[in-house]
Amino acid sequence: MTPSLQLRHVEPLFFSPLLSFELSAAGPLNAGLLSEALARREASPGLQRSNLEGWHSEDDFFERQEPACLVLRAHILEAVRKATLQLSPDFDFQQMGIQAEGWINILPPGGMNAPHAHPDWVWSGCYYVHTPEAPGRSGSLEFLDARTHVRALSIEGATCSAGSYRVQPRAGELLLFPSHLKHWVAPNRSEESRVSIAFNARFARRR
Repeated sequence: MTPSLQLRHVEPLFFSPLLSFELSAAGPLNAGLLSEALARREASPGLQRSNLEGWHSEDDFFERQEPACLVLRAHILEAVRKATLQLSPDFDFQQMGIQAEGWINILPPGGMNAPHAHPDWVWSGCYYVHTPEAPGRSGSLEFLDARTHVRALSIEGATCSAGSYRVQPRAGELLLFPSHLKHWVAPNRSEESRVSIAFNARFARRR
């Protein structure tokens, strides 16, 4: 009998998962989040992080009590749990709690976020409140591969061999990715502000 070759298993070594969630009927929630975000900007000068010509709130989103904020926080924590169980089905949430921080980003016309990562966290992500229409890469989120020499030899068309990966987010979309993954936001070429809620999450043993 002639031997035949069969694929037994594919192990995704060192891969970087990008998970996309969609919040259904998000219009009213986004309207509330937008109103709360603009009120926060009026009350605070914000912080300077990776934002260039944009407004970054304090990292207290998970401590705020505004109604829309409370609703979105619950969805973010649900996404973190679902994403974690996708990668580790036996992860023990009875023993491990979630720690999180979050902030509002308002990116005006011409604003952008420089390349950066989020050290000391497990998951990072972003929920998109308002994403104005614009041509080309305007406001897109691009991930950069920091692995040494990964592009020396590549497989054409394979995402795992690409040096970067770009996403054009939509309002109502929540993206989740490993915190070590470097990323940046292309300049906003629209005539409106782009509004999003960014966050980090990690785990701590319950006492």
